[in-house]
Amino acid sequence: MHGNQQDPNEGAVMDFPRLVRTVPGAPWLPAGSTAEVWAGEDLDIPRPAVIVRLLLTRAPGEIFCVPTPRGPDLPTTVLGTVHRWQAGVAGLCRVHLGSEVATRCVGYVRNIVPEPDETYRLPVPDANVLVFTPRTEPPEPDGTLGAWVGRDEAPALLGQRHWWPIACVALGWTGQW
Repeated sequence: MHGNQQDPNEGAVMDFPRLVRTVPGAPWLPAGSTAEVWAGEDLDIPRPAVIVRLLLTRAPGEIFCVPTPRGPDLPTTVLGTVHRWQAGVAGLCRVHLGSEVATRCVGYVRNIVPEPDETYRLPVPDANVLVFTPRTEPPEPDGTLGAWVGRDEAPALLGQRHWWPIACVALGWTGQW
């Protein structure tokens, strides 16, 4: 925060993360590694944070996604400096919502990599990919940057994303992963 600006997350009541999925031998990680997916309402930020994602939702169960070479995904920033999550989330909000908004962490994917290979460039043994959502109703996202994915098509389009179980918990979609 700069000057006298108040941290929009100050005074927030944190809850405990719940392990909602474990992926032993996660194919996106080096051999012998595991991914854990944690979800909650308003979580403390685990360290080290390496990537942040912005989960934008609206009724009746739509998720805002941006196009990527691998298909629709949440707005995402890879952090240039480990654990600069505040700047990453603020930047995503400015780009997609037009201004910074107060957010809360609703989950994270923890990569657990005991022995990295030559392709793995994140911290070891743990690296966390954080998922944030606005605390209150945000402005409408910039529709030129992405599109809404509805509940009916979301499992087929997004179900393989690492963050999918976090989105399901945040939306109250049980049995979707």
